Amino acid sequence: MIPVVTAPPRSPGRIIFVNRVYWPSQAATAQLLTDLAEELAARGLDVHVVSAGREPGPRHGVVIHRTGPGETHGGLFSRALNYGKFLLGARRVVSTMTQPGDVVVLMTDPPLLAAALTGPARRARANVVHWIQDIYPEIVPAHAGAWAAWLLLPLRWARNRAWRAAARCVPVSADMADMVVAQGIDRGAVTVAHNWAPRELHAPADPAAIAARRQEWGFADKFIVVYSGNLGRVHEFTTIIAAAALLQDQTDIVFLLIGSGARFEEVRAAAAQQQLGNIHFRPPTPREHLAAALGAADAHLVTLKTGFERLVSPSKLAGILAAGRPALFIGPGGTEISRLLATSSCGISVTPTDSGALIAAIKRWRDQPEERIAAGRSARVCYENNFTLAQAVRHWEQLLDAARAPEQAIGLTTNDPNP
Repeated sequence: MIPVVTAPPRSPGRIIFVNRVYWPSQAATAQLLTDLAEELAARGLDVHVVSAGREPGPRHGVVIHRTGPGETHGGLFSRALNYGKFLLGARRVVSTMTQPGDVVVLMTDPPLLAAALTGPARRARANVVHWIQDIYPEIVPAHAGAWAAWLLLPLRWARNRAWRAAARCVPVSADMADMVVAQGIDRGAVTVAHNWAPRELHAPADPAAIAARRQEWGFADKFIVVYSGNLGRVHEFTTIIAAAALLQDQTDIVFLLIGSGARFEEVRAAAAQQQLGNIHFRPPTPREHLAAALGAADAHLVTLKTGFERLVSPSKLAGILAAGRPALFIGPGGTEISRLLATSSCGISVTPTDSGALIAAIKRWRDQPEERIAAGRSARVCYENNFTLAQAVRHWEQLLDAARAPEQAIGLTTNDPNP
């Protein structure tokens, strides 16, 4: 639930968000930032966004400052080049435009944006908020091995110095908040603000549209298990592939993976190599059709590799809950997601590689539809209580007010659904 906050009265200072991607990009952080910036502008705040690209502004009340091309990239070299170009351009824009009393909100695309821009913002006597969607550079050794952590120590020190200089650090999960505090950041300066479901999901999809989508997929009479969203490097797919291989004789169960990402081709190749005819792939769904696509699933998959639970948080869960569908979480136990599914009775958690447990959960919901439907109703209630855009905007208004005079902010805590 959204906490009650005693904060100083709102001042006329501007809110300046900085992130490499923004509208019209369909990247997850771009959509989140677009939603939040436009809603805050509609409430009378002076909102600016610094991002890559060339699309002009203002748009829907938000003043957009573009740094030039660089919102899309190919391989690692192109990615690194675009990151560097954006950091230089954003640093120039922030240094030029920031004024005393502004609040500069730094996101995490590209990685270590906090370390690059906190200094210029603070020198302009602005207050800084770090909106932490993922935690770098720790993600690198989590992928490559502990040896990489030593090489990245200077970057971690620079990032931590930026966090300490901020009025507030805002991670998107309680697990990530623990990681921020473990870096020596005062817990009183850390507030969890969960990501929300896209605004298009606030009204449940029409049953006819859901039925039409299932028919379009060709699975109208099947039990459909869906993974929808980014197939990224931190997501776990081995368990899904193994479960699909063991369920090939259950012709009424199909897996549908909708999206794109760094591991999309890898997962598709693995399914093809094992000739798994019960795994199907579709491109990303446009936001205007997302409600029907999510509602057309019988159950949804959320995955996270072990070791990443304090570094990232899958934001797709909010959309699943909004669609009123139960979730199957494949990830480490004891995480915020597993606690939420258990306390809200809206899903089942299994540990990575335990394909047997995943199969048992799928069969249980297929064979006991009343239990699955009840879990879906609980999912919708959980969304309405914790993950709406309106709730997130109110929480962010409180965060921004408190950031203007952090020494006066009292009682600002979290919108954690598991207090």
